Amino acid sequence: MNHTAFQQFAAALEDLAREIVRACRRAARELAVMSWPAMLACCVGLALIISILPLALFLFVLFLAVKVVIGAFIVERGTSLHKTTPDKE
Repeated sequence: MNHTAFQQFAAALEDLAREIVRACRRAARELAVMSWPAMLACCVGLALIISILPLALFLFVLFLAVKVVIGAFIVERGTSLHKTTPDKE
């Protein structure tokens, strides 16, 4: 990595860090002026998003994979049965 590429990379990282700090400060200001019930609702909503959404996505992928595996075995069994039985003509 040459010197100019490193400088560009470092500048991009500095910009990213600056934006993250700005977003955190803005979030802290928003939290400071929130009422307790609104803050409770935000915390409950955030907890639901953090815990239930990944669980739902994981279960969806798991059941989809199980369905594909079972489907592959059923299709394989059906084609092997079809090949071994003689045709009645």
